[in-house]
Amino acid sequence: MSLDLVLRAVSRTMPAASRSRHLEQWRADAAGATEAGMRPADVARGAIAVALTADRDAPVLTGEPRGAAPRRLSRRGSALVAAVVTVTVALWITGGGVDDTAAALPPALAATLDGARSAVGVVAAAAAVLAALFFASAALLSRALTARIAFACAALGLAALVVAGNLPITGEVMAGLVGLTTAGIVVGLAAAWRATPLALVRRASPLRRRLPLALTGLAVVCVVLVLGGLDTLVWNPMAKVPGVGIDAIYREMIAADGFVPEAAGSAVAVWGIVWFLAATAVTVWASTTAGAWLTPRRLGILYLGIIGVALFLRLFAGFGIGMSIADTFATSGGDVSALSQVFHLVGPVAFATAALLFGWAPSPKSDALGAPEGRTAAIAG
Repeated sequence: MSLDLVLRAVSRTMPAASRSRHLEQWRADAAGATEAGMRPADVARGAIAVALTADRDAPVLTGEPRGAAPRRLSRRGSALVAAVVTVTVALWITGGGVDDTAAALPPALAATLDGARSAVGVVAAAAAVLAALFFASAALLSRALTARIAFACAALGLAALVVAGNLPITGEVMAGLVGLTTAGIVVGLAAAWRATPLALVRRASPLRRRLPLALTGLAVVCVVLVLGGLDTLVWNPMAKVPGVGIDAIYREMIAADGFVPEAAGSAVAVWGIVWFLAATAVTVWASTTAGAWLTPRRLGILYLGIIGVALFLRLFAGFGIGMSIADTFATSGGDVSALSQVFHLVGPVAFATAALLFGWAPSPKSDALGAPEGRTAAIAG
């Protein structure tokens, strides 16, 4: 194997701020190894020894104040856990399938949705493994003993949950693993984030950059709300009672179940208005001077969060009409239309993406390498 390839591979394990410097130094050592009476293998072993013993939280290596690395790793791990929990719970709630009385989905759409659910499940499992690695790394880099133990427990709990998800594990064991993981994350975050004073990095975005994104976000939210309202009141009822017009469905529900269309429409209208106002407030805020802190990443967090929460709460906005249909026509109370099945994926994925954007805050730039260890740590918002 090429010595340079080994040195490049080892340098990739070093903190990003010092990778090129170490690689340049090791290449220089390799070039002069013969004159110094050393073998190339000695240079490779020395590089590996440096990588294994380096203080990976040292400011001279990270370019950041000490303590920033474990915080960043734990934040990313927590974001991944939030995303995995969101997607997993959503798939569990909406994974019951479509009842036999509902209109069948087009074969192509049904196959696409099944493939998307499977892909999301695989990605969620991979994200859980990655979160465990982040917490394990945070445990290694944390100086506080409590944080080390807690993050190690979180990493072990996540790894065990991934394995347990494919095994016939009892509910008590699963609950214990969830408790271990949750406690490890909470205690670890509390211990690590209290170790060093924090200072929020102030970031801003010019109006010409944030306003188009804000208007686009508002437009997307409006489309989702309009489609969600129409689906709840029209398309989903027709999918649950195929071959019957919406007027006939409403008349039958009024006669058999005392259904009140105005109440159902009001519930959906309130749902839509609340989230439209929330998205409008973000857009107006982004268009003012006070909204300069709304960077593209933060706008993405807000709009995706609104979409995710709105689509989840749509289940409650349509609860009344859904139960009336179920009681009148002996169907299930779930949403079965094609658009509902799409929304069952779009909602949790949007919220999970917002969580990931929150976790992957840009790393603050250090004023200079080798900052004093007692310096207040800067945390990206």
